[in-house]
Order: sequence, then structure tokens, then C-alpha cells
Amino acid sequence: MKPVLFSFWRSLAAWRVRIALNLKKIDYDLSVVNLLEGEQFKDSFTNHNPEHSVPVLQLDSDSFAQSLAIIEYLDERYDGKPLLPSDSMDRYLCRRFSLISAADSHPVIVPRVRRLLAGEYGFNESQVTDFCAYFMRRGCEAMEKLLSHDEYLSYQKTGPYVLGGTISMADLCLIPHIQGARNFGVDVSVYERLISIETALCELGEVEQAHPKYHPGFVKPQ
Repeated sequence: MKPVLFSFWRSLAAWRVRIALNLKKIDYDLSVVNLLEGEQFKDSFTNHNPEHSVPVLQLDSDSFAQSLAIIEYLDERYDGKPLLPSDSMDRYLCRRFSLISAADSHPVIVPRVRRLLAGEYGFNESQVTDFCAYFMRRGCEAMEKLLSHDEYLSYQKTGPYVLGGTISMADLCLIPHIQGARNFGVDVSVYERLISIETALCELGEVEQAHPKYHPGFVKPQ
């Protein structure tokens, strides 16, 4: 029985996991959960994840949630390209970079937060967009500056990705973050190192195939 990934085209977190599955050469089925229409609150999905969020990866009778936890689980269970380095310091640096987006920026721009801002606090559409752009921009700035720190500079001499010549979970977080920032009107062209890494990553078939434009229900951002 193939794994099933519950996903939505606009979910940055689900995007991370799609890349991971591709890199691990894991064949899977896709089940669309339309977050904008509230399908994550249906009982049928709540049984998989009471947090009402995607991604959820169904492996046999087990349901796995939280994108970074899923990625680390896949890395430990499946062969193929490693998604986290074997060295403990390198793993720390990988997680540190990943959490800038996954913990500090992304959680405050998801649909439930946007609905709260509009419904409870009376934000108009422009104000919600500005709010989200602020946090995605802060994430870009932090990642760009972090790459100039000594511990990351050494990797830039060995390859085009966050941690040098080998793709890692940090890259899986960078790709969706950059596009998510664009979706809210952030000018990401000023983050030269991030754009350089994004360009290199998009040359990989496993990354390209995970892009939301190939996801059922995709709507091109205006």
C-alpha cells in the first residue's frame, strides 16, 4: 500500500514534505485538503490530525504530522539521499536554519491566523497581506544574514546549497519560504544568496516536481 500525503497546493509545509518524498524516491498518492474551504476541520480529516493542518503522511495505519518531524522520520526510516547531515554540529546548523521559516515565520501566516486577523480584529485584505509580508520578509532577512556567519560561510566554498554540495532539510525549508514571501508581495530579489540557492535547487528534478504548479487545484498567485 502506497503512502498517502494529505496536502494543499498553497501549504508551504506540505511542499517541504513533497520534496523530501521525491528525494527519497518514495512513491505516494496525494489527497487534497482544501485549507481555504475548511476541509481540514471535517471529522474525516480530524481523525488523521486533530491540529487541523497539513501535511499529514499516512504510512500503513499510522498518521504522521508536522513537516520537519515527518522529514526527519523519513530520513531515519528510508535509504536514499540523506536529508540531515550525520555530524552533530552540521545537524544543528541544518535545524537552526530550517526553523527560521518553519517555527518563526510560517506559523503566523497560515489560514487560521489570517482568518483570525480578518474576523476577530477587523483587518482588511491589504492589512492581512502586509502582516504576512512582514513576517516572511523577516525570515528572508534572517536566513540571508545567517548565511554570512562564519559557520555557514565555510559551506559556500563547497557547493551551491545551504550546507554546501549536499541538499538538506534546510533547503527544503528555503524553497517554499522564498515563494511564500513572493506570494505576499515581498521583493526577494534583494536576497542574493537565497536566490542563488533557490536557482540551484530548482535545477533538481525532485525539487521541480514538488512545485505547487503541479499540484491539483493550483491557482497561480496574482
